[in-house]
Amino acid sequence: MEEKSENVMDQIWDRTLELFIKIHDCPDNPKHFDNLVHWLNEDPAHLKAFNELGQIWMATGIALAREIGQPLSDLERDQPPLMMH
Repeated sequence: MEEKSENVMDQIWDRTLELFIKIHDCPDNPKHFDNLVHWLNEDPAHLKAFNELGQIWMATGIALAREIGQPLSDLERDQPPLMMH
């Protein structure tokens, strides 16, 4: 059963990344946003994965900014989750 659960989580993460990349690459395409909203509403695990991906994205941006010496005052402030339910 644990193996099945891991497989489901892998599928959720794969879909999360797919939707995130589509929106990132084509932010003006409303179909991508519609697909994301529909998918997020299907299961609380989808929203959780998307929020976690958002936190990883922000942390990566902060780490890169530190690496190149950019000011981080705005980036490091407490940020609300990307999507709230």
